[in-house]
Amino acid sequence: MDDRKWCISYLEKVNNVDWDNSLPEDLKLRALMNITMPINLSAEFYRRQDRVLQTTLETKKIIDVDDLNPIQDRICLFLGDITLLRSDAIVNAGNEKLLGCFHPLHSCVDNAIHSAAGLQVRRDLLKLMSKQGHDEKEGQVKVTRGYNLKATYLFHTVGPKVMSNVTSKNEEDLRSCYLSCLKKADELHLGSIAFCSIATGLYGFPIKRPVRLQSRA
Repeated sequence: MDDRKWCISYLEKVNNVDWDNSLPEDLKLRALMNITMPINLSAEFYRRQDRVLQTTLETKKIIDVDDLNPIQDRICLFLGDITLLRSDAIVNAGNEKLLGCFHPLHSCVDNAIHSAAGLQVRRDLLKLMSKQGHDEKEGQVKVTRGYNLKATYLFHTVGPKVMSNVTSKNEEDLRSCYLSCLKKADELHLGSIAFCSIATGLYGFPIKRPVRLQSRA
């Protein structure tokens, strides 16, 4: 049995499900990864999962952040798949549980990053959050390895949820997301960091405003 089929079968048993057979195998594996809580997954699973993800990555065009054209100093804008960037760190926008998106095949950046990096990321965050003992506060950062991405580290941060109008606290919390990540990058002596557009999806922060906040940070 090839690696992808093996991983699908393994995760179906772990989750006690018989997944939708109409899905292509690549989407079926991703959907199963999305719903899996990585408690005591076997070393064999991780080996096979990594081979699948690395083989998939080899078919994609990787973009080195150093090859992007800066708009100011070393600040660049990139429109595309953040999981294909080669960078010292990639910033992931998560929710307060900080365990990734559990909605199969959801289009959020949290789902995309976890799916491409592998279940080791959720495993490591589960350990961190269990030790912390409470939900992650907005504007903070947790660090994991990038695993199957071309990023050395993943920075996980929780942006503000905008209920109707943007409040001064929303602005401060978003600014803290960027500043916390930049401070952590400094502590780790990193040369590059790639930010997603934090909190501008389901969390409702107007997409044109955080750009100004980031540039001030």
